[in-house]
Amino acid sequence: GKVALASAASYILGARIHSTRLAKKLKKKHKQDQKTLYTQYYNDVYKLEEQKAEQQILLDQLQRQLLNTKEEHEMENLQREYDEFKQPDVDGDDRISRTEFNMYVKNYLANYPGLAEKDYPRFEDFDHDKDGYVSFQEYAQQMGVQAQQAELDQYYAQSQGKSGNKEAQKANALYDLYSSSTGKDGFNDLYAQIR
Repeated sequence: GKVALASAASYILGARIHSTRLAKKLKKKHKQDQKTLYTQYYNDVYKLEEQKAEQQILLDQLQRQLLNTKEEHEMENLQREYDEFKQPDVDGDDRISRTEFNMYVKNYLANYPGLAEKDYPRFEDFDHDKDGYVSFQEYAQQMGVQAQQAELDQYYAQSQGKSGNKEAQKANALYDLYSSSTGKDGFNDLYAQIR
């Protein structure tokens, strides 16, 4: 009896000691695994944040390139429109007088015999403030009006069963020219850049 009781007590005590050691060992291993897992998690999050920052930098660069390309396109269009405006400006004063306008229309129509004088806008169409001169701003505004009219002509041609391709090309060209002077930076800012 006593030996069996002593054996059972030593077995329970040994099991208790062994289980305590095993629990400590498992707890230590669990903490080590947890530490490794957290370290891996933080490293992964850090790498993702780095990738996100790199992608944001790339995105910002692409947006700047797109904006620069758009501004260059607008400047090219505005320069083309300004160059067209300057053709009749014989005296170079950045405004077109009635005499300069009439001389330009006469030469233009001589170069394009298929056009009649009625096909070309009148001086009064461009001189919005009625001061006897057409400024670049008035010219650009009139180009917008002409672009809208060309678009209406396109819609009318299409409604009559015609293709409207010729009218669409004219409308697109005029809108392209006109939009360069009405961008977000404003007409005067763009005009100042080309002067």
